[in-house]
Amino acid sequence: MSEQSLRHLEVRSDVLITSVLRPGLRAPAGRAHRIPKIRGRAQEVAAMTTWRRWQDWVVVGLGVVLFVTPFLFGETANSVAASTAYVLGALIALAGVLNAAMKDAGGLELIPAVLAVILFVSPWAFGFSALTGLAWAAWIISILVVLTVGSLFAMQNRRTMAS
Repeated sequence: MSEQSLRHLEVRSDVLITSVLRPGLRAPAGRAHRIPKIRGRAQEVAAMTTWRRWQDWVVVGLGVVLFVTPFLFGETANSVAASTAYVLGALIALAGVLNAAMKDAGGLELIPAVLAVILFVSPWAFGFSALTGLAWAAWIISILVVLTVGSLFAMQNRRTMAS
């Protein structure tokens, strides 16, 4: 090969390398490689993918807090109240982890909300509303879970309106 053709090949390979490394330059096939910039609400929505929704992690945290509440208030002697806190706390935490593992928030987000409604009614249904520590913890945590799940649905509605 002649020196001129080698120089042409070197320049050609440099162009290919720079076109791959620098977005915005023309690609060899004639297509531009541009990375769209995301700003505002779209950036917030793009960040909400698997394991990144803060609402799911708040639900997990509230489930863990509910699970340890009988120990914190020292009311483990009442087996009905304590077992209600253990079971519903574990189920709410597991539902939060399940929802965090999902890429898109779907109908499974209703599971923590339904468990929170059951939790809210449980002091009256299971007869431990006189145990003020566990009853108030159940009421407060259930309201916080419903508000957290509701904020996720509000974010979904904003996302569908923005699209």
